[in-house]
Amino acid sequence: MPSISRRTFVAAPADVVWALAGDFSEWHPQLRIYTNGPEASADLVVTVVARDDEAMTLSYHMPDPPFPIKDHRATILVEHAAHACSYVTWSAEFSADPELLQQLEDSLGDDVFAQALDRLATAAQDSFGAKQVAAASAK
Repeated sequence: MPSISRRTFVAAPADVVWALAGDFSEWHPQLRIYTNGPEASADLVVTVVARDDEAMTLSYHMPDPPFPIKDHRATILVEHAAHACSYVTWSAEFSADPELLQQLEDSLGDDVFAQALDRLATAAQDSFGAKQVAAASAK
């Protein structure tokens, strides 16, 4: 089964990143999660199939993907890297026509995953920075 994966470094603790990772609306302008029905209109809808807060993993399925793929399952993993730093890996497995794999690598991997991970990193870093400033101001 083909897969696509992207990883990014985030200058924020894993718990800060994880707090944002499950809320796509905070960092991905096109994804929304259906839990008990639509909570917002969206270009893309995902259904969470597994979430492990301790392991900091979130897996989801896209019922109606905008790409020529089937049997889609993606996972977001947040890992501790060092003090106040983390890594985020976003990967997906799916079925697709082998002739389209390079195009999918570019469109799904670079245009979706990499750009969204950059947005997640920025949102987490901004959130962590704001907490640091607030803590310093309170002293």
